Amino acid sequence: MIDSSARTGAYPTAGLPNPVHPRLASLLSELTYDESGMIDSESWRHLVAVLDEEFARWNRLGEDLVENLRGRSSFENLFRMSPIPLIEQDYTGLEEFMAELREDGVASFREYLGGRVESIRAVVPLIRIVAANPAAVRAVGLPLQELIGPISPDIVNRGSEDGWLTQMEAVWNREPEAQAVFTAATAAGEKYDAESILAAPLIHGEPDYSRALFTVIDITPHREERRRMQEMMEAKNRFLASVSHEIRTPLTAILGFGRLLDEDESLTADDRRLMISSIVQHSQEVTDLVEDLLVAARAESGQISVLRIRVNLMDQIEETLHAGGSFTIDVAVESQVEEPVGMGDPARVRQILRNLLTNAERYGGPNVTITIGVREGWLCVDVADNGPGLPDREWERIFEPYQRAHVNPGQPESVGIGLAISRQLAELMGGSLRYTRRDGLSVFRLCLPRPAVSG
Repeated sequence: MIDSSARTGAYPTAGLPNPVHPRLASLLSELTYDESGMIDSESWRHLVAVLDEEFARWNRLGEDLVENLRGRSSFENLFRMSPIPLIEQDYTGLEEFMAELREDGVASFREYLGGRVESIRAVVPLIRIVAANPAAVRAVGLPLQELIGPISPDIVNRGSEDGWLTQMEAVWNREPEAQAVFTAATAAGEKYDAESILAAPLIHGEPDYSRALFTVIDITPHREERRRMQEMMEAKNRFLASVSHEIRTPLTAILGFGRLLDEDESLTADDRRLMISSIVQHSQEVTDLVEDLLVAARAESGQISVLRIRVNLMDQIEETLHAGGSFTIDVAVESQVEEPVGMGDPARVRQILRNLLTNAERYGGPNVTITIGVREGWLCVDVADNGPGLPDREWERIFEPYQRAHVNPGQPESVGIGLAISRQLAELMGGSLRYTRRDGLSVFRLCLPRPAVSG
């Protein structure tokens, strides 16, 4: 029991342990008592109700704190485990420097730096790296302890100027986000195409650049693929122009000679024979081109098939040369094998030979030779010419669709599919087609499997 005679109705707080929560002290001081010195029941109920509210509020605060800790833990895990390089940066020092520049009347930070590497290197130490995830450590190529702190001027490489200027200009303009594409470099000097994103959290609607998140992504594979697709599109455009040219040229000759034969009765027999021969030759050119185009179309859709039967390569060479055409003139043939028989498709072998001879006529030297021999167990045909040849980097590219290594001003541009489909046909027959430079000669080598020796 409490001695109420020593009070004036207020609960004494002086004797309570300190510190006492101010709200609790206020509640205790508001208690009232009955005549027997007991706490008044109404006053007690009010105290309990208020305490219940306080306990509920503290419980909510505790739950919020737990959720906040959980959220922070999740974010830290995401930051640490992300495969994308993430860097937390503090731009406070840069902001203070920018404030001084504004007082001096500077209107544009980008213009102030002038885009010079030296100027950017002078101010980047004002930016501090607070944290970096393992992916960022790998991307930069420096240990974490060397990354943390002011940014080293050495990290600014030539080609990255726009990336740095874009993120610093965002701070100048108080923009919460900034994105840039530039050429980055590792600490070892290895350059790569990069895309960066700077994001600052908003506090009361204003970006907080004391803890901005900087992301840098290696986009080299995407850019290379885009460049490759662009090159492919340009090559296809050239292809369509070349097809139009190669078809129109012989058709013009065929149409012209045909009209002369039909309308000009004064032509001599020799003139007629010459024109008919020219019509046959140009018609063959169109036929060959159409055949290449059809094979290329079927190859792209996976619908092409070839035979794998015994084929005499000497017979196919002679048949190709006998078919005529400017590419068959003055071609020397030699066989180092008594019975040059391989496994393949006779028609496709002739198609490959025609393409190789046409290529030699257009881009090679005047001396063209065909040699049959056995190379490492394969039956091979070498089509060689004494032309200038190709640099090493072009040896494989010429077998890609729509590609031409060079253009001969004296010849029409090729369509750019002959060598590509020739390699495809060779591989479908179980063989190969390669280019090499040997003893001053450009050599295309077609190899086919030899028949199994029956026992």
